[in-house]
Amino acid sequence: MDNKTCPTCKSFFKYPSRLKVHLQNTIHCKKTNLEITTYFSDIKTQSSINVLSNNFLESNSLILENNNNNSEHYKCNNCNTNFKYRQNLRRHLKVSKCSKKIEQEERTKQIEILQTQINELKQQQTIIPTKTKQTNQQIQIINNNHNERIINNNLTINNNTIIQHIYPLGYEKIPNISQTEMIRLLELGDKGVIEIVKLVCEQDENKNFYKINLNKNNISYLSNQYKIDICQETELKQTLLKQCVILTYQMLILCSPLLSSEKIYEINSNLQNMSDKMKEEIYDNGLKNIIEYELRTNNKLTKDKITKYTKEINNNSIIKEEALGHYNTMLQLKDNTNKALTTGISLYEINKKLGDPVKIPEMTFEYTYNDFNTKRFEYTTYLKYWTKRINDEEHYITTHPNKSLCDFVKLEERKKDINIKIDFMKKQSEDMRKCDNQNNALINKDNFKVLFAHSYINENQRIKD
Repeated sequence: MDNKTCPTCKSFFKYPSRLKVHLQNTIHCKKTNLEITTYFSDIKTQSSINVLSNNFLESNSLILENNNNNSEHYKCNNCNTNFKYRQNLRRHLKVSKCSKKIEQEERTKQIEILQTQINELKQQQTIIPTKTKQTNQQIQIINNNHNERIINNNLTINNNTIIQHIYPLGYEKIPNISQTEMIRLLELGDKGVIEIVKLVCEQDENKNFYKINLNKNNISYLSNQYKIDICQETELKQTLLKQCVILTYQMLILCSPLLSSEKIYEINSNLQNMSDKMKEEIYDNGLKNIIEYELRTNNKLTKDKITKYTKEINNNSIIKEEALGHYNTMLQLKDNTNKALTTGISLYEINKKLGDPVKIPEMTFEYTYNDFNTKRFEYTTYLKYWTKRINDEEHYITTHPNKSLCDFVKLEERKKDINIKIDFMKKQSEDMRKCDNQNNALINKDNFKVLFAHSYINENQRIKD
């Protein structure tokens, strides 16, 4: 799906504006202005979700705008700060809140459009749909305790077939399983991905694709506009895989209160590896087998269900409102997932609260060298400071109201880097008391180094820029 291809006839246009004219004027592809606005807004949202699957710890990419084509200065579109180099701007976007602000504005706009549609449909609910000559469709559910007719997810058609709500492709509902089972699946890594895909596809509400002709490659699916669209098998596999990854992260977010920051980091690293280096066997065989099984076993049933459901949505405002409500809920859930995968507490904020390690007097070269030269390593200020610093950062993040899953991941990355530097400094301390063949100390003032974790150095460089 892109902003230059018609979702109905698949015609490609050079500019998005021409596609809009096509959607406004072509009979078979014609859409209302509200539908057109929703379609283009959803493309922007889907673009941000695709970024999640490619690099979960990056938020939406912004336009890197050059203020002067003949100069080397780059400008942030949100805070208007100028940078000399492109990489400095990218670093700024990664650690600041500028990118999140624009992303949130786009998502809020789309949610507002959906809410407007729902409100309009609520106003139409006083009109009771009449029976047509061809169909005698009613909304009803069967209450086990009473025989009353009330509105619910289940739609009973005149042939007594019950149709549940169907989630669009790419917006599948998270499996209804316990947190213990979620943690088990998260710890399985690549194997867990396939189990999650199976759980997703086995849910009736997530059975959203079928083949009109089993001998052809085209696959029909329920789009997020609650219309039937067509894609190729490769596109379907990619969409299922991305949604599977997003659902996996949603599970991690739901289970994070039960996990330590070390465990969150361990699982998150495994998920990143799963996303970045998905094995061909899993991608080609695992997902392919799941799709083929669904098409071979449930194809006709799914086709009938989706066809009837789309007709019900078009014919009844209550059902359409309900469908949009479900879509809005999934959209907000994805939004919350995206927020959890971006930094909520910047290192700048942490340094402002706890002090910048690179700038404090106890971490200067002269002070540290003299300290190492007169004390055993376990008594040095360097070791004591960083041991306390790790604990202080963890406490600050844990108790912060804006903490996110990403903040715990970043913390663990810093902890690992700090421990590597501590090991190096310990080796230096030992070598300061060893001599070579000429009876010279292996480590002296000329080759002594004071190491810091890279993130603290990068933060200082970012502030200078």
